[in-house]
Amino acid sequence: MKQFLRTSLVPVAAALALALVAAPLLAVDPPPGPPPAAQGPQGPLAGYLRCLHVAGLTDVQKADVRALLEASKPEMEALHAALKADREALRAAISAASPDPCAVGTAFLKVEADHKAIGEAARTVRTAIEAFLTPEQKARLEGCLRAPRPNAGENEGEEG
Repeated sequence: MKQFLRTSLVPVAAALALALVAAPLLAVDPPPGPPPAAQGPQGPLAGYLRCLHVAGLTDVQKADVRALLEASKPEMEALHAALKADREALRAAISAASPDPCAVGTAFLKVEADHKAIGEAARTVRTAIEAFLTPEQKARLEGCLRAPRPNAGENEGEEG
């Protein structure tokens, strides 16, 4: 009887443990506060774009950055759509009457892969933007990015 309980409870315990770990990834409701347009840039490049104002871009550089952001917008939107769909799949796998640990794990790994893909795409955009900057502008940008921010984490996009 002990062996039967042990073998039947292990998958359920694994699914519950994974559900507890995955719970923060499922929090998709925006925090209360002003509408996103009133808060400034959102998303993985939010802090970076705010710091570009400190760098003192010329009008030509601003136009180049806008063009680059517009060009990368379809890819970023597709990555965010995939993340949203994979989060929903994870939520469905976790909230099943009898969660399958393998399905929950697979869904969790897809969400993690989506986060990594978004981070890599954001790094690519940042690298392309920095190609437009002078050494002085890069130094100002780095200083802004490294400076402590009041209210860090509140209504802040993911820097990753």
